[in-house]
Amino acid sequence: MKIVALLLLAVAYASATQTSPGTSSRPILSSTEAASYTKAKYLQGWTPSTISTSTADYTVGSGYSTIQAAVNAAINAGGTTRKYIKIPAGTYSEVVYIPNTNVPLTIYGGGSAPANTVISLSLSATLTGTQYKSAVGSLFSSGDPAYSIYSSCASKSAIGTSCSTVFWVQAPGVQIVNLTIENSSKNSGTDQAVAVQTNADKVQIHNARLLGHQDTLCSGSGGTTVQRSHVSDCYIAGDVDFVFGGGSTVFEGCTFHAVAGRSTEAVVFAPDTAPSISYGYLVIDSTITGDTSFLTSKEVYLARSWDSGVSSSSDYVAGTSPNGQVVIRESTIDGVVSTTAPYTTATSGRAYSGNASSSRNLNNNSYNRFWEYGNSGDGA
Repeated sequence: MKIVALLLLAVAYASATQTSPGTSSRPILSSTEAASYTKAKYLQGWTPSTISTSTADYTVGSGYSTIQAAVNAAINAGGTTRKYIKIPAGTYSEVVYIPNTNVPLTIYGGGSAPANTVISLSLSATLTGTQYKSAVGSLFSSGDPAYSIYSSCASKSAIGTSCSTVFWVQAPGVQIVNLTIENSSKNSGTDQAVAVQTNADKVQIHNARLLGHQDTLCSGSGGTTVQRSHVSDCYIAGDVDFVFGGGSTVFEGCTFHAVAGRSTEAVVFAPDTAPSISYGYLVIDSTITGDTSFLTSKEVYLARSWDSGVSSSSDYVAGTSPNGQVVIRESTIDGVVSTTAPYTTATSGRAYSGNASSSRNLNNNSYNRFWEYGNSGDGA
């Protein structure tokens, strides 16, 4: 009986820490409001399929010297039957580009755990086109499926955020499984360096480690084109805006780890959801944590709005400019996050503004659209 009582007390305490409507600095959803923010709502009719890795159609190292060569072969084979690419355990210093194609691909690590199969490269947004060509040019030849992506990046004076990507998905239906994907760039300052970027619909990332610093994962291109992703059982690490983009993405059973050392603070989510889109990022049954130095500073922020294309707060137009949307629910938030100020200023300089009205419109773009429900932990 004593154990039962303690369990009930723990549940009651966890619930009591987040009570609707919350405050203007930390709005909390009611159970009625939370019913509108479920996995099914965000995925809008798509049910992610069970991922199989039992049989490989292409194996890196068996006729394909690089991952990109195996991807090229699978795409060139054509058809609409899913093709499976196995990457044996090891470390691969290369980029992987999957251009827009109707060939569904599953790319998976052949080791017993994600840490056994690592794709790692150092690419920063500040690289020149010449430096970029030196780093990855040997992977691409004219006529290759992804050559246009490569040649566009190589032509730039500075390659920018998108072209700093290590693993770039532009095709629908791609599945990424049992891999570590890392952008190892660690320049001082705030250089963007993307590990994984998805600009496509119905993308699945499962049982993976995504490692970087600024802009580790870009999920969705933004705008009103539907780009749904399901990211499950993953470990995602970074510092500044390390999960960003404009897609409709469900993160389920993931750990988000803020890394100290390069920056004195960290921001986990930086969505640039279109103002007409109600569903940006949903985080469920996950953990938000960080290096121990943040336990004192409390300078890990759950989110800020990426006001893409808006140069200053005075240029921001509610209902026209992007207004990031995030719901974090039934997750554990560690003490690296401040309980009273978990959100921060948008990239445009627009001050954070939460809506704590009991009669609020959850899609009122005059406010930030960051919400929580049923979370626990020292940072909740």
